[in-house]
Amino acid sequence: MKKILPTLLFLFGFMTPAFADKEVADRAIRCSAFIYIEITRPEMAGLTAGEALMNRMYAYHMIDGTDTDMTNGQIVAAQTEAITKLSQDYIKGVNLAEEYRSCIYWMTDVAKYINISEYVSPEDSNEESDAAEMVLFLSAPTETSVTTFKNPIKTWEQQVDLGFVAWASQELEVPYKEAILSKVSEKFE
Repeated sequence: MKKILPTLLFLFGFMTPAFADKEVADRAIRCSAFIYIEITRPEMAGLTAGEALMNRMYAYHMIDGTDTDMTNGQIVAAQTEAITKLSQDYIKGVNLAEEYRSCIYWMTDVAKYINISEYVSPEDSNEESDAAEMVLFLSAPTETSVTTFKNPIKTWEQQVDLGFVAWASQELEVPYKEAILSKVSEKFE
């Protein structure tokens, strides 16, 4: 009997694409991309778990009933595309501060909901544990619950700038590296 309920939930979840939400998935992968950029700053290394959390939000909200799982390669490809779009927006001068702030507060809400400090993904994944995890992530908040923010938006703008500086300053190949560094230098002149 214990296995019947999770299995039914698992199967029902795949037969009902209403659980998946592409808009939520798009925001989640973009948030993951923001975090990926920001964790290149040593003081932001603690956000690594947040990146993984938002990647999972993305994956579960992309599953549409025809596919039953998503590979790490698909997630990385989507995140890479989101990083490219964020970089292009940054270079164009789009103010990304409000989006980044919402991302961080949303990630925090999801982490609290999932109780990330105690959550452990099962090592031996099976249909029952996969179904339970999917239900958990699909029932997590899909946007931030915070509407009043204590830090001014200027602080968040600075965080975005510092993230792009750190990310573009790496020795690794970074898309639009020179354009990002040029944009940052314009902002700090």
